[in-house]
Amino acid sequence: MPTAAQKSKPRFARVEADLRRQMLIDAAIRCLAEGGIAAFTVDRISREANVSRGLINHHFNGISGLLIEVYEAMTQSMIAAGRETLFFEGSAEERLAQVIETMFRPPMFSKSSLRAWLALWGEVATNPRLKASHRKSYDAYRKAIGDALGEIAVARKVKTNGEALAMTVIALIDGLWIEWCLDSSVVNRDTARAAVYDVLEARLGPLMR
Repeated sequence: MPTAAQKSKPRFARVEADLRRQMLIDAAIRCLAEGGIAAFTVDRISREANVSRGLINHHFNGISGLLIEVYEAMTQSMIAAGRETLFFEGSAEERLAQVIETMFRPPMFSKSSLRAWLALWGEVATNPRLKASHRKSYDAYRKAIGDALGEIAVARKVKTNGEALAMTVIALIDGLWIEWCLDSSVVNRDTARAAVYDVLEARLGPLMR
């Protein structure tokens, strides 16, 4: 039988608002990773976070608002993972090598992370707010890689469009992520990295690996 103290204890722990928001975001990401967009429901997320259903509406104005916050949180996590690669003060070739390495190692290169991304990408095409958030982060990502590729091309006197090549590289990385997530017997970390370098070296010549 529960004690009197246990009976008087609130069902849901009282935590600071910011921490509670983060708890919900983290729980939502886990739900996406485990069950895709079908698992992105008020009931499942609130159970995963062990909070009342009403808190999603209170903190995010509903499930659609939480979806935007989840996408932006995952994007910020990706930016943080690449902050010391694309934006550290090394040579363009060093920056490029570091970002490729970052894209093919945890936390970016993990099944749970990729399953969550797959679920979110499926929503980008039909959700205007999500599409706007995606476009903003994608443009910054493409420009940063494009700048590094452009510097390498200029130094080697190779004629190429850095941002167009960056777009190709990003599409290739995304495709390799998907293939690995679906069937890791087809693609692994080493073959994925090698494929990216093969495409770049066909345009720019041998690169630091």
